[in-house]
Amino acid sequence: MNQCDRLKLILQENHLKQKQLAAELGITESYISKLLKDPDIRLSQSLAALIEEKYGYRADWILKGEEPKIKQTSKLRGLSELHQKTMERMEKMNDQQVKAILAFINSLDDIEKIFSDEDET
Repeated sequence: MNQCDRLKLILQENHLKQKQLAAELGITESYISKLLKDPDIRLSQSLAALIEEKYGYRADWILKGEEPKIKQTSKLRGLSELHQKTMERMEKMNDQQVKAILAFINSLDDIEKIFSDEDET
């Protein structure tokens, strides 16, 4: 997997368009397009660090493919990879999206309570 492939994966996993990524990083969409097409164009260390900060992908993974892919943060240590990815995605959500997730989680708690009450009777 080369740098182009890793950038494409970041777009895919975060459900981003090139235009959105460019806006988030403060660069032009045409530059993103070139990075996605030409493996000889190398991403700068500072831009890789910005992607790490915003999206959680390690700069060394972006630039060189060195594992691990995702930055391990102390508050996520000990969680499974799925849990870590979920938490990282939630950190990027706006307040409305977080409220929707919380409402869903609360509904699961309500359903579990209903089933546990039925088991007791």
